[in-house]
Amino acid sequence: MSNDIATAKMAPTWVVQSNLTNSVTMELLRRACLHLGLAVHPVSIVARQPTLPLDLPTAPLIAHGATTLVQLASTDRRFQHGVFYNPENFCHSAYKARFGPDYLNADAKLATWEEALSLLSAKGNLFIKPPDDLKSFTGFVATESSLQTLHQRLSTRPEILPLQVVVGQSYEVDAEWRLFVVGTQIISGSMYRPVGDSHIPAGLLDFANQAIQNWRPAPVFVLDVGRIDSIWRIIECNCFNWSRLYNSDVKAIVKAVSEYQVQALGKVPE
Repeated sequence: MSNDIATAKMAPTWVVQSNLTNSVTMELLRRACLHLGLAVHPVSIVARQPTLPLDLPTAPLIAHGATTLVQLASTDRRFQHGVFYNPENFCHSAYKARFGPDYLNADAKLATWEEALSLLSAKGNLFIKPPDDLKSFTGFVATESSLQTLHQRLSTRPEILPLQVVVGQSYEVDAEWRLFVVGTQIISGSMYRPVGDSHIPAGLLDFANQAIQNWRPAPVFVLDVGRIDSIWRIIECNCFNWSRLYNSDVKAIVKAVSEYQVQALGKVPE
């Protein structure tokens, strides 16, 4: 394929949410697309919006924004091969089954809110996170009181309230990295906790490459990896379409994802 994705007969347009609280991601994507000669179409989306905006450009499209935009786009054929989300794969149960002991929370269990509160009452602090990748809340070390507060808050939004939560042991994670995967290739990545750093240790790449050769939840996805007592563990996978980019090489990511869509649609340049 040509190094210039913009020469493709069906070069994609990136549909990027413009009204997010953190506007850094949109600006990074806009600049990357500008350098690559790709179009960017900003859209404003509100939670629980029933349909996509009417003024979208023609296909092919790639979406990036919050979950509402991505879920709406996932049912729109104009985003064919431009949304990379499968709820059956982006979930705790799939990571546990597919990654085994390489998954940090492999020993965690799914529990109802009532069961989780009972466990916290008996054992004290435990790690709690959503069972899926819909970002209803951020994983945290919970007490019985803090989990009750969270449940009360989410109960006001029943459409995002998960029926179960993941309950497990809490771990001291030294650092966490985010890797962007297209096909079987790690395109870029960076440390995002405790600080932003574009350096990726060679050992981390070796570990992650082995993991993604065994299983991938989607053809394009994000892999978060942590280091715990000098041991690499998979934190979780994330849907690319709503993932923050941190200090990664955004131009390389946009180019790789765009080329993947063109190839998948069978519209490669002559």
